[in-house]
Amino acid sequence: MIYRKVKTNLSRTLSSIEQDKATSDDYVKCILADPQIAAYIVQALVPEFKEMEAEKIIPCIGEPTVMLRFPERLGVKIQNVNNESVDEDDGKIIYDIKFPLYYNGKRREFIINIEAQKSSKKSKLGYRLENRIAYYMGRMISEQKGTEFVNSNYDDLKSVYTIWICMDTKKSEDSIIEFGMKSSLIYGKIKKIPQIDKLNGALINVRTRATKNKKQSKNKLIGMLEELFSKSEFIEKKKILEEDYGLKMSMELEGRMSEMCNVSDYWEEVATEEGKEIGEKQKIISLVVKKLQKDKSVAEIADDLEEKEEVIAPIYEAALSMKPDYDVEKIYELLEKNKKLA
Repeated sequence: MIYRKVKTNLSRTLSSIEQDKATSDDYVKCILADPQIAAYIVQALVPEFKEMEAEKIIPCIGEPTVMLRFPERLGVKIQNVNNESVDEDDGKIIYDIKFPLYYNGKRREFIINIEAQKSSKKSKLGYRLENRIAYYMGRMISEQKGTEFVNSNYDDLKSVYTIWICMDTKKSEDSIIEFGMKSSLIYGKIKKIPQIDKLNGALINVRTRATKNKKQSKNKLIGMLEELFSKSEFIEKKKILEEDYGLKMSMELEGRMSEMCNVSDYWEEVATEEGKEIGEKQKIISLVVKKLQKDKSVAEIADDLEEKEEVIAPIYEAALSMKPDYDVEKIYELLEKNKKLA
């Protein structure tokens, strides 16, 4: 595995707590870059490998390059290999993990990028994550000119996959979303519609085990990732990964997992943010209930709370359905179930 340090002036000014969180992120990247974990991800998302066993995919994975904020804390050796995409007009992006993937005796090559993402929420990021995924897909294609192909040799273009693993998913929303380009015929007749399989993206929504959720996902990849990054005791986690998912604990992987468990701020942060979000929603529900008990209408409640009527209306209806108990937690659960509470 090739390790590089992310070049940023912020590294010198981060507090010790922030450095601990950044170090925890580094451990996550190293674990995701492990050949066994990467093979699981490839098996689930690259069609050519779906029928192959994970252990047979491992030899097809080229050496990964991993970008770290504090490699010195992980005790790894830095190598001067580039994992950045620099464009004079579009600026620079840094890939968390990037590696080549070979198929059919190296006769076909893919370029794989894996990104560890704490959150997919627009409210935290300031943008829609799917748009960033689309941007990475485009950059991974355009940067091949002059490296993977020259002049007009476009048939040498390699298929790319940018795979984003988000770790703040609600307990009922573990999922995998694929992105890409599809061809469709809008006029005329043709024997075969040409398909474009060069641009591929995926969003894997993993539920954090910082909550009380202990039920394994029905999807094998998600279940493995959830257990891998759970807040379970290390011995218990290791046993489940070996017995249920067939992972072989190399000294490096076991060491990374053990050290990551010791950097607890990451999961504490996830749990705290999740708790705050639930608390804020339940506070609004409680305020609506109090107004409802005074026989106020949706319009009046929205005006009192300075909220839009479309925000108040579903809460009002859910609360009304539970009259006269008005249990705030049950109202919240009903709204979450109906996907009406943003």
